[in-house]
Amino acid sequence: MKKAADYIAVSAFFVIVIMFAAYTLVMGRHGSESEKADSSDIRHNAQTYVSSNFPLSSNWKSLRTTMFVMTGKKNFDNIYILKDRLVEITDFDKDRLDKNISQINDFSENTDTPVYVMLAPTAAGIYSAKLPAYTSNTDQREMIDNIYYDLDSRIDTIDTFFPMYSARNNYVYYRTDRKWTSFGAYFAYADGIKELGFEPVVLSNYDQEYTSNSYYGGLYSELCYNSIGADRVNIFRSKYKTTVDSVELYREDQVLTSKSVYFRSALKTADKTAIFLQGDNFTKATVKTTAEDAPKLLIIKGSYANTLVPFLTPHYSEITLVDPDKLKEEGKTLSDVADTSAYDQILFMYDCDQFADETNFDLLK
Repeated sequence: MKKAADYIAVSAFFVIVIMFAAYTLVMGRHGSESEKADSSDIRHNAQTYVSSNFPLSSNWKSLRTTMFVMTGKKNFDNIYILKDRLVEITDFDKDRLDKNISQINDFSENTDTPVYVMLAPTAAGIYSAKLPAYTSNTDQREMIDNIYYDLDSRIDTIDTFFPMYSARNNYVYYRTDRKWTSFGAYFAYADGIKELGFEPVVLSNYDQEYTSNSYYGGLYSELCYNSIGADRVNIFRSKYKTTVDSVELYREDQVLTSKSVYFRSALKTADKTAIFLQGDNFTKATVKTTAEDAPKLLIIKGSYANTLVPFLTPHYSEITLVDPDKLKEEGKTLSDVADTSAYDQILFMYDCDQFADETNFDLLK
């Protein structure tokens, strides 16, 4: 019975696709002379017509996903549709990971500044029990433990898996994106800051602001599956006077300045999580605070780091973030944008997937 239902659903989908293709071709015959001149390449014409005349073409992607879900399909190119969220699983290259570990060990050996590594699990690691039994999902707890074991003893490691797993029933990951939320960042901060030598600011000292309740992230854009609701983007503001004095973002020859780590202009864009320090759109960011006698922190950053920074500001006089991928784009090395000896601590802050895939740690010199 199920096979018959599958056949009907899939057949219906392809009938719709064929009808759509026929429609675009017919419309093409009534287009301009220049459009007719290109009619020999049917595929090109169809794609061009769809992209220029169907700004809501995501509806077709949504239809495709929905039709396949009706047949029982739950995974799409390693993105899994769970009851309440989308989750992406990824493989990692063991040789690439070993090289990254070696490069960080070399970096630590060549600096007198204390080095810390903080690797966060992704939603696939925390919600692995909700994935189908046949899924070849990496055990992220084991993965992070093995990375920490292979790091040099001079490097201090910060566990985030346990606090994230303990808080898993809270809103710690976006349901439609790959990133953690402000809640997730706070739970990781509350445990991790102790390893950096401070006591965490309690959550009750913050006011929570819902800046958007209509965010659809990168995983949603891959599938356009509407049965998973929109995410909300929250920020936390101190109930007392903010410690942030100035923010400077550097990208090539441009410098963007602000008085806040929150860039509200991002709420008008598709990537609303760029409210946190403009997302991954800068090479270097410098956050200065009013805590003039506090230490200085250098963060070698992945995407998760931005959301963490607002919670770190009470503890440091200056926080500098550097993105190795943007260094590569600009043809620079770390020494071109920061002097490691000027900082009291250096923190590598990545999610474990991005850490394993990073290809530019060789620029940290």
